[in-house]
Amino acid sequence: MTIAAYPRKLIQLFESEWQIAAGQLLEGTRLTMEQLDRPDRLVSLVDVFLVFHNAARLCPEPDLALRYARCLPPSSHGQLGMATLTAASLREVIDLYYQYMAVVAPFVLLHREQRRNQLVLVLDMITELPAHEAFVMELLLTTAFNIIEPLLGPRVRELGLHLASAPPAYAASLQAHCLGTVNFNASFNGLSIPLSLLDAPNPSADAETHAVLLQQISQRMDQLMTRGSFVEAVRQYLQRHEGPLPRMSAVADAFSLSVRTFRNRLGQQGSSFQALLDQQRQEQACVLLRESEVSVKEIAYRLGFRESSNFSRVFKRWTGMTPLDYRQAGSPD
Repeated sequence: MTIAAYPRKLIQLFESEWQIAAGQLLEGTRLTMEQLDRPDRLVSLVDVFLVFHNAARLCPEPDLALRYARCLPPSSHGQLGMATLTAASLREVIDLYYQYMAVVAPFVLLHREQRRNQLVLVLDMITELPAHEAFVMELLLTTAFNIIEPLLGPRVRELGLHLASAPPAYAASLQAHCLGTVNFNASFNGLSIPLSLLDAPNPSADAETHAVLLQQISQRMDQLMTRGSFVEAVRQYLQRHEGPLPRMSAVADAFSLSVRTFRNRLGQQGSSFQALLDQQRQEQACVLLRESEVSVKEIAYRLGFRESSNFSRVFKRWTGMTPLDYRQAGSPD
């Protein structure tokens, strides 16, 4: 899920620039203009990708990502944008987006690492939705530049914007938008930020307003995460899996991800594979003990325990009862 403001902004751009009607951009989706009239409404990310897919097909100009990014100042990102403008420093902003990137942009994985005197933010695409990687990265990074510029002012020129794609025909316009900091044919897609900029005071900081916004954002993100998060997708996969519960490497393969990316993705949403596995083990164990006559030894095997004694010890930690006591407590007199 994402907010309706993003496809709505794109439709407005097409209507004003090229007089292309909204219906053409919404073709093949489940979205309506009535839904998009509420900018904060939650809409399907799959449908939004289809809108962008239609846009890329219909746009008569090659620089759609740049034109769209220009329509996205910080205020267009709702509460996240306002939290950006009221944060004490760029470091706080980066922490905020790192925490919620997996929710607001679940098709991208964000890595943070320090290289000498710079913090490097690396973006990786991790979706099979219809999206051209160069387009998405250009859009995300030019939008990130829009978000950071009000905080840093002229010092924003010290940032490095890195695109793995070759220079497009409109490279000069892209560099002008980002004040000449774009590096093409880079080894990664992302931003490099001098460490000296991270704690520079934000001129529009407002601690009281920022705290209120963070509370509202947390509630909003909780709502988004319960309506289609990566954590929920992994949980559902484990629930549907037949036979002994799989190892993390097998689940990562099922999602076409490396183990490292899979682990980081769960971590960005505040979870871990072990936590999800333990939750599923507990749920399955309780159901099998309560509703079947499968032996404790067989249940232990199905749940991935090498020894039934290990299962019994863990089950008692979960419920305060041994598996046999739990089964007997749930049996009819």
